[in-house]
Amino acid sequence: MKTNLLVVRNGLIVVLFLSLAFCTNAQKVASAKINITNFQVVKEQNKVAIKWATDKTSQTNYFEVEKSNDGKNFKTVAYVLGADPTQTDCECFGYFDKITGKSKESYYRLKHVNTNGNVQFSEVKMLALK
Repeated sequence: MKTNLLVVRNGLIVVLFLSLAFCTNAQKVASAKINITNFQVVKEQNKVAIKWATDKTSQTNYFEVEKSNDGKNFKTVAYVLGADPTQTDCECFGYFDKITGKSKESYYRLKHVNTNGNVQFSEVKMLALK
């Protein structure tokens, strides 16, 4: 009977340990998230302008601009390593993509990688091309 109690106690200790480890990892992920604001994808002349901003307290390592023709399968088209130095009032970022005649619509999203290596994706934006 003591053996069964010992197993239950050991099992309980493992469950508590795993619960604490999960909570700690969840807190790291939650604290690593940034607030991406003003995410815009617009046509400017013969290019696609992709612009966004973050709050100044973010730990930004870099962004990847990802593009898709179907909204599901994304490929990296650019790496943005830092904010625009001419924009002193915000942490503003941007990239220009060329327009190709292959598709009628393009989908874009941002992949943020912070200094700890944590990854966060933005919402997906679609641009209809005519």
